[in-house]
Amino acid sequence: METCCFQCGAPLSADEIAIYRRIVNRGAEQFLCIHCFAKEFSVEEKLILEKIEQFKKMGCTLFH
Repeated sequence: METCCFQCGAPLSADEIAIYRRIVNRGAEQFLCIHCFAKEFSVEEKLILEKIEQFKKMGCTLFH
């Protein structure tokens, strides 16, 4: 079963799920897409994408 954004219903990538878990709640069962995440927390989507890359480079195990 595909995981979707709980706000807009868009299908989510593994990175979108991982960044939500890393920043918001490690035990989350529902997630926001990058667009809704940015809107909800008043940040630019570009910043979220940069953070994804940063955490990947750090070796965060939430990201594949």
